[in-house]
Amino acid sequence: MALKVMLAPHRYVQGPDALLRIGEQLQMIGIGNPLILASRSAKTAVETRIIEGLVAKDMKYAFIEFGGESTWKEIERVKKACIEGGHDAIISCGGGKTLDTGRTAAAAAAVNVTKMPPEFIPNVGAGVACINVPTVAATDAPTSAASLVYTDQGVVEAILVFASNPAMVFVDTAVIAKSPVRMLVSGMGDALATYFEVDMSYKTQTPCILTGSQSTRTAQALGRLCFDLLMEFGLQAKQEAEVGVPGPGIEAVAEANILLSGLGFESGGLGAAHAVGLSFHNIRQRFEIPQYHGELVAFGTLTQLILENRESSYLDKIFGFCRSVGLPTTFEEMTLKNATEADLKIVADTASKDGLITSMPRASSAPNADGRFYDPVEILNALKATDAYGRGFVRRKGG
Repeated sequence: MALKVMLAPHRYVQGPDALLRIGEQLQMIGIGNPLILASRSAKTAVETRIIEGLVAKDMKYAFIEFGGESTWKEIERVKKACIEGGHDAIISCGGGKTLDTGRTAAAAAAVNVTKMPPEFIPNVGAGVACINVPTVAATDAPTSAASLVYTDQGVVEAILVFASNPAMVFVDTAVIAKSPVRMLVSGMGDALATYFEVDMSYKTQTPCILTGSQSTRTAQALGRLCFDLLMEFGLQAKQEAEVGVPGPGIEAVAEANILLSGLGFESGGLGAAHAVGLSFHNIRQRFEIPQYHGELVAFGTLTQLILENRESSYLDKIFGFCRSVGLPTTFEEMTLKNATEADLKIVADTASKDGLITSMPRASSAPNADGRFYDPVEILNALKATDAYGRGFVRRKGG
């Protein structure tokens, strides 16, 4: 029997005004003097709540403002502040790049998987507890044991994997409810891919990229629950976010976007949805409006379903969900209406060389002489078919 591995943060805390109780939660895991890393906007959103929660338990703390990019220089700056201040944890508040920086600055060591062979980096950070406080529910990254490092120009130069997941992920749904609605919807797009990618990885027995092993049945069940929550509460969550109310829809979708999708992708696997979605970055200059990660992945999910030859009744369900919450189902909705054949070929070719696509049934486990795991022509046709189905769906459903 194959080895199976499950990854997860040590503690996950969620609820409206949850940050008011951050002091008691930190004390439960032995934290007494955290360094709080926050972007300017995140600090505005959470500073008062965090201070009140820490002061209630007579805890020491210090704030440091995020520099804006998760570079090696920024990571070293935060690490140095943590060590010099005698802090025992780094609490990262904000979006993905803030969390990437704090997670790396807190870690004792990391493995850079972009190097061949992977490079072990000792003392990469301060060796303290990592606490993540996402202020948007836009991706499933907060629970992860991996971070991206960028150049000053915003280009990824390293993917780091750590020995353990965050010590705590803190999701205050009153903060999430006040964040931009489009960010919440983008998170639904990222989460939507989870069930389909986990399911396909399981069916083809493809090892998960971060564990190097096959998924547990628990990861399969979490992927399914993630999907079910989106179907039941997705539109409701968007409506609550539009008026800034942390109701049951926000609660369910925040859990799906952040916790269930995070556990699912790490311990269940990825697939064509992310391979295709990420490949759109190669033609990012063609978008009239820059697209968020989850929006691109949502279109990638629809493309994966086309590659799987799903029945039209099932496609209608998923296309309908995307349209109901505002996720793109056509090139035009992605603001890519002027995409050329050459643009689409770039996306298809890039996706065909992405190892994430190896979980698909017709993929090769090893690249061919051209570095491809999958037929790029099939991906190109699926991209066009997805756009065509989306346009047809709009005509059939009337809007």
